[in-house]
Amino acid sequence: MKRIGRDRLAVVFDRRVEPVASVRPGEVFVVECEDARGGKTRTPGTTTTGYLLEMKRTGWYGNPVTGPVSVEGAEPGDTLAVHIHEMTVDDLGWIPIWPHLFHFEDLIEQPETVLCDIRDGFVLLPGGRRAPVRPMIGTIGTAPKMEAILSGGMGRHGGNFDAEEVRTGSTVYLPVETEGALLSLGDCHAVQSDAELASVEMRSDVTLSCDVIKGRSAGSKWVRIETEDSLVAVAMGRPLEEAMWEAFRELIGWVVELTGMPVRDAYALIGVSGHARPGQAQVGLYSMRVMVPKVAIYA
Repeated sequence: MKRIGRDRLAVVFDRRVEPVASVRPGEVFVVECEDARGGKTRTPGTTTTGYLLEMKRTGWYGNPVTGPVSVEGAEPGDTLAVHIHEMTVDDLGWIPIWPHLFHFEDLIEQPETVLCDIRDGFVLLPGGRRAPVRPMIGTIGTAPKMEAILSGGMGRHGGNFDAEEVRTGSTVYLPVETEGALLSLGDCHAVQSDAELASVEMRSDVTLSCDVIKGRSAGSKWVRIETEDSLVAVAMGRPLEEAMWEAFRELIGWVVELTGMPVRDAYALIGVSGHARPGQAQVGLYSMRVMVPKVAIYA
């Protein structure tokens, strides 16, 4: 099985970055993902307030991604279906706390990083508490047609949209805008809150495969995720409600495509059965996910 190491990192989604590997449709491969700070803050000495303030002063590229990976046969105008088969959970995680992200300077004076052990399916939190893991991929996307977008950013190509539905058993549908699609991923979390108030950042080895769907739905502009039990549409915007409106529009269109029902009926179905949840609301653009259970669609 092909394995792509976490040393093959990029900090942009960019069609000009040479692919680090090529895979065939349906081929199962492993991508080793580095943590969101490129492994820079994994020890007590690199998590002090002084160290973090110096990092902030000098700057660094957050959310590095492994890749890009070229998928044979993927052409502009296609859709890349990324199937996530398995994610490993590291035994070390860390929680970033930056007061400025949510304007909490009056509550928390200085940035902190909380190192966490991860054991037996739980994150061990300060104060003797623990939280069950829900492993997810925070950043995943293809190369945009024209732009070069930092891996910490997001857009129609995907990126750092932090949807917890991007997990084992899910399929993520991404646009293909350049030859080979150029898939990259990283920024894995052991667990994360909605809006990413906090997350437990970790390294992970992700096992996945890709299929190329020729063409793209005329009504699809954003990222789609299919889980075992739900359809999820993700859109980005600023302010947050703009992302929500766009995500609802995407999900309504998706349900209409699948069922042939009138737009009004899809609107009503999602309105009474669906949910809207923020993905990443730390820095704009922001992401919103809206979802509807499959059982409601096919009942």
